[in-house]
Amino acid sequence: MKQAKPLTKEQYLKKFSRAVRWRLPPQESEDAISDYRELIFQPERDESRLVEELGEPVQAAHLLTDVRTYRRWLKVFAVLAFGLFLIVEWVWTGRYSLTFAALRAWWYPVLVMAAGLPLSLYWFRRHEQKNGPLPRRLALLLAAVFLFGAGTLAWNWYVLSPRFLDFYRETYPVIPWQIIFHRELTINGGIVCALLAFAGLVLAKCYDRRWLALYTLALTVAVLCSFILFHMRRMDLSYAMANSVQTYLFTRLIPIGAAGLIGTGVALC
Repeated sequence: MKQAKPLTKEQYLKKFSRAVRWRLPPQESEDAISDYRELIFQPERDESRLVEELGEPVQAAHLLTDVRTYRRWLKVFAVLAFGLFLIVEWVWTGRYSLTFAALRAWWYPVLVMAAGLPLSLYWFRRHEQKNGPLPRRLALLLAAVFLFGAGTLAWNWYVLSPRFLDFYRETYPVIPWQIIFHRELTINGGIVCALLAFAGLVLAKCYDRRWLALYTLALTVAVLCSFILFHMRRMDLSYAMANSVQTYLFTRLIPIGAAGLIGTGVALC
């Protein structure tokens, strides 16, 4: 059987760094990385015997872990990640003719956000720290998510206008391309934003707590998408409702978006 190639010093330190940043508080993890860097790069250190002398990188990180603190973090992460999983599931149901009429399901995503925002802000602002200037990639991703969210709301404003709904009723059962585009934009965008929110959580833990801003903003947009999709499933396109659908929906979307923007600002501070 072919033996695994020994880790180089750089590979060992990289794996060890990832493991301790995930398991340890920020200052402790940086101290551990600094200590292991000195151990690994000692001139007399034989690179081929790194694992034999220091143990596997993840095992070495495990030995430094405060189990109680780590378990508390895992519980927080599990709650936040599960909320994102639910958002993805709910957004994906927009492709199918599922109905939640009796369950008021359009409020479920808002409940996920109501739990996720305060919990994440409390944990990361209390237990994690900022490192240096704002990461450029974070700023670019925040701008992209914000523009997508604003564009999605603008398109919803258009397709829910009384004038367009009148046009839609006249063409029914032929579905106009605007409605098809609206559905694909909302579904795919909601899923991508939920995945970006998950990435924001991991990066906030491992590198800089300001990456939490990506979680808060992407979560907000994903919640808006799922809220819209659930509501569209129940939308009454009768003439009596055509003039009120737009107003009804946006009086609920705007407060959700405002709460998310406030949370994003707090995460960046």
